[in-house]
Amino acid sequence: MSKAQIPKAQIRLKLLEAGLRLFGENGYNGTGIKEIVEAVGVPKGSFYNYFKSKEDFTVDIIGFYSDILAIEWDDLLTKGPAEPLAALRNAFERIISHHEQCEVKTGCLIGNLAAEISEASDLCRQKMHHSTMIWKNRISDYILQGQALGTIRNDIRAIVLAEFIWNAWEGALLNMKIAQSTVPVKDCIRLLFDFFLKP
Repeated sequence: MSKAQIPKAQIRLKLLEAGLRLFGENGYNGTGIKEIVEAVGVPKGSFYNYFKSKEDFTVDIIGFYSDILAIEWDDLLTKGPAEPLAALRNAFERIISHHEQCEVKTGCLIGNLAAEISEASDLCRQKMHHSTMIWKNRISDYILQGQALGTIRNDIRAIVLAEFIWNAWEGALLNMKIAQSTVPVKDCIRLLFDFFLKP
């Protein structure tokens, strides 16, 4: 099916998919509405049938990205090892393996957008905060299970450990973009799971 034949019901989804890809490749400021609609093959006016503004579009992109991540994380965690610490490590290592296969290391969309627009758009900042809290709570649940089993340190509250993991992981992803290498994220996960999270 050519771009010109995209059913109207799918245009919004195609715009979100194109925006997600272009934001990952070029950043928020490097991506214009013109580039987004051209990638989908629809008139610029079509964009405003679904989104009031680029900011409104970006809020929906963050939600779209977060929903995709939630499905991926649930799949990685439920299909991984039964022990919580091993399940978490396996999930991170699978994600690193995915990054290794990508020629361009784009990192995390939320981390990238936070650096670009969190001070300029409170709507986007709030959506990013909400999305990161969902992720942290998911990780915290697994940490709590590991603490109950004695496989994860319990001298620090689970949600605080999850917050630290987020901070370390996001920093490592940014470093991965700079180095265009997965070494920073590999080192981050090794230190977290071989030392920091151990009882």
